[in-house]
Amino acid sequence: MVSRSKDTVRQQSIEARSARETSEIIAAGNAIAAHDWNMLCPGKLVTCFVAMATEPPTSQLRDQLRALGKSVALPVMQAGNTLAWGYDDDSLTQNSYGILEPNISKIDLNSASAIIIPALRVGLDGTRLGRGAGYYDRALAKLSPHSQGGPLRICLVFDDDVDDSVPSESHDAPIDVIVTPTKVTWVTT
Repeated sequence: MVSRSKDTVRQQSIEARSARETSEIIAAGNAIAAHDWNMLCPGKLVTCFVAMATEPPTSQLRDQLRALGKSVALPVMQAGNTLAWGYDDDSLTQNSYGILEPNISKIDLNSASAIIIPALRVGLDGTRLGRGAGYYDRALAKLSPHSQGGPLRICLVFDDDVDDSVPSESHDAPIDVIVTPTKVTWVTT
């Protein structure tokens, strides 16, 4: 296989997502929310994200998690490409990138049963390619791996965003589970 750079794969993924039909995006969000989230997230605290227009929608998933009795935390972008967290409620406000965010709360991410994160592409080997700013890599680096009691790291993507592997570097945090509209896949490392 020819080695592909992160920037090349990232750009190809962004272009492919931009061409996706709105109806397909909406259907993906509904299908993702229909998975067995109680099995994936058995604890009371789960983090999620507010999806951008070309990502699998998360509003139905967040509603489903709350209906299951979960507290849902959302990221808040901070200086230095870091994330703070706040609870998902009706007081979300738009940041400078147009992303809805909550008010910051004191949340211990190590107490979350799962961290649900976005990606442009993911590999069946646990590699994840995001948008390139490193927000989630920095957040995940502070947590214990799931195998050592840390939160389960779950990526939400479309079915065609999954490869055997994606370009990665040593600072890229691995994931544990890939959730697409049609399946839930535990990665092999």
